[in-house]
Amino acid sequence: MELLKSLYEVGWFLLLIVAGVGVLEGYFYTHFRFYDRKWFFPVLLSVVPLLFWGIFGNMLGGHTFALWLYFLLAEGLIAAFFRYIVKGQHTVPYMLIATAFVGLALLLVYPFVFEFYLSFHDLKLTTIMAWKETGQIPFVWFKQYVNVFTTSPLNDVSIWMLLWRTFLWTFTNVFFHVLGGFALALLLNNNIKGKGIYRTLLVIPWAMPQVVAVLAMRGEFHAENGFVNILLNRLVEWWPALANIGIGPVQWLSNYPLTTCTIINVWLGIPFMMVVILGGLQSISKSYYDAADIDGATYFQKLRYITLPLVKPVAMPAITLGTIWTFNNINVIYLVTGQAGGTEKADILVSAMYKAAFTYNRYSYSAAFAIVIFILLFSISVFYLHGLDAAKED
Repeated sequence: MELLKSLYEVGWFLLLIVAGVGVLEGYFYTHFRFYDRKWFFPVLLSVVPLLFWGIFGNMLGGHTFALWLYFLLAEGLIAAFFRYIVKGQHTVPYMLIATAFVGLALLLVYPFVFEFYLSFHDLKLTTIMAWKETGQIPFVWFKQYVNVFTTSPLNDVSIWMLLWRTFLWTFTNVFFHVLGGFALALLLNNNIKGKGIYRTLLVIPWAMPQVVAVLAMRGEFHAENGFVNILLNRLVEWWPALANIGIGPVQWLSNYPLTTCTIINVWLGIPFMMVVILGGLQSISKSYYDAADIDGATYFQKLRYITLPLVKPVAMPAITLGTIWTFNNINVIYLVTGQAGGTEKADILVSAMYKAAFTYNRYSYSAAFAIVIFILLFSISVFYLHGLDAAKED
């Protein structure tokens, strides 16, 4: 019975998706095909707002007259756009991407808009029940944004320490990702036997599910049974003098959690950068190196004046993505340190924001925090893209 019930629910869900896609395609087909008919505006402005008002009214706060006006205004703008700008052009490609565009808008745009809305209100544990019963949240203007820069989301770490730690975490990881990836790509770009095998083995940490990789590496830093401390013990046994300079087993997870997270994340990120840079190296024509050999250039001169400038346009987008991923990488920190309110020694901005929302129930504060992080990342991305354009011009 449980199996049949599950199949029944899945069937209804699939039917709902098919029906939704059909309605969307019919909606856009009407706008593309009949944009020049006399009845286009009267029919759409009378039917579509009423239809959406009936379907989405309860979800958006009730079937109010103001909500119907919003739908009427939106449909008027959409219909005018199709009548005077689109004019039925490129119907097939637009129809093909229409449902995906609407799906992405619902999946990405709506949460972002709602988060922006929350950031100007005061939703927390003491107001959430009132919001559930009345639908009203206290409006506090820019108070949450002020709180982001004046109060800490955690108990023992200030917001400025979190910001500094996040930049240090991001720079260290991306630096070693690029350095390690570039070094491995240079090695694999040579004519060596078993190059395909090496490439496959090196890409495994990045290709496997991150949860599995992180938890596996976490075990290697265990205080007693971890491979890292076992190796340090063996080194001290072989060379006792190492103990005099402080080398020996370390309580990695409790005393150096951020360092542990950094080592693991570097190990995870190098393969991706290696693959990207290797693709760039293989696209460089050998004629450049042949000409440099004729001129008597050394290996490092060829590396500086040929390899680096030609790889830069390929590497810059990967570095931009790596910076954004690393800046927002809560997975490694959460899995290594067990972020259910545990140690704050390894927290960065995104993990602190996660705790503020789901441990301390400061939802509006976390929404404002997320908007600030978005602006930071957007600024960093613009900076890197500007550098990419400069690299292309060179």
